[in-house]
Order: sequence, then C-alpha cells, then structure tokens
Amino acid sequence: MRGGSAWGRLWFVWVIPALLVIANVVWLAGLRGAVIGQGTWLAQRVAASEEEVQRLEQQQRALAGARSAVEELRSRLDDLRARRLGAMRERLVPFLLDVVERTQRAGLQPERINYTAKADEKSGFVQFTAVYSLTGPYPAIRTCIYLLEESPQLAIIERLALRGDEHLTSVDVGVQLTVSTYFTDMDRALMAEFGVEEVAGGE
Repeated sequence: MRGGSAWGRLWFVWVIPALLVIANVVWLAGLRGAVIGQGTWLAQRVAASEEEVQRLEQQQRALAGARSAVEELRSRLDDLRARRLGAMRERLVPFLLDVVERTQRAGLQPERINYTAKADEKSGFVQFTAVYSLTGPYPAIRTCIYLLEESPQLAIIERLALRGDEHLTSVDVGVQLTVSTYFTDMDRALMAEFGVEEVAGGE
C-alpha cells in the first residue's frame, strides 16, 4: 500500500489556493464590517443633520412669528400716533376741555392746581400732566373717574389722593386728581400760553 493519500501527496497543489480563499474570506469579512460601520456612521450623521434641519426650521418659523408680531406692534403704534396722540397744538385744548366737561358732568367743579409736561425718553412722546382739586360727595368722585376713563382723548388717571379740608361737610370729600395724556411733540410757545411748566424726564 502506498503511503498517504492523493491530497497529502499533492498538498503543494491545493494549499496555496486554500490559503488564498481563507485570506479572501477574512478580507471580505473585514470589508463587510467596515462598510457596515461606515453605513452606521453615515446613518447617524444623516439623522443628526435631519434634527439640525428641523431645529433650524423651527427657529425660522419662530423668527417669522416674532417678525410678524413686531410688524403688528409697529402698525398699532402708528395707528395710535395717528388716531389717539397727535401734536400738542392739535390736542391740548380738546384734552383740557374734555377733562373739565366730564368732571362737570359728574357734578363737580375742577380747580386747576398746575400743568406740567416732560419728554418721555422710552416712548419718544411728551407726557402732559394736569392736577386738579375736586370737592364733592364720593359717588360724584367715582362717576368722574369713570367718565374720564371713557374719554376718547386718552386721559390716564395717574393719581387720586385724599385732600384734608376742615371746611368740608360730612358728605363731601376732597381729592387731588392727577390726569395725564401724551403728545407727539412739545410746543413750548403753546405751553407758555397755558402756563404749562416743563419738567425733567426724571421728575
């Protein structure tokens, strides 16, 4: 019997191709792992990019909403300037007449104490303030405040302070009413005519 098999005797014929096959299998396995790893990395990058796109789109929508809100506020401010504010020369007399007329409708007679005007740096407008002394029964005072709050002249009740007066009857009260409005400018010539004192913005 001859020693060894045909495969054993011809090992030098098949061993090299076998090694090549094994090497190719190992290489393909490594390549597959690298491809899978790179695919996973790319998938993660795509997901991260999609999240970033969504975040930017949300920010863009929020910015568009903020821009729209600013435009609306600017439009309201322009409308307020045009309809409710206006120049001092145009609105001062109508404002004062309206305050006096509404106070008298409540059954009171306002006594002027002083008028002041100051520039409001925050709004860019001029704040005009009138201080009056009022004497009368409490229901009349309350009615006066209600009527002033309904004024189309943008009358703002700044302060209502009790005023002590020993000559008042038991049914009357004395108050000091401070009411203000805003103008788009300061007309110093008109202020001089009406005895309006200009005060600093911080006062």
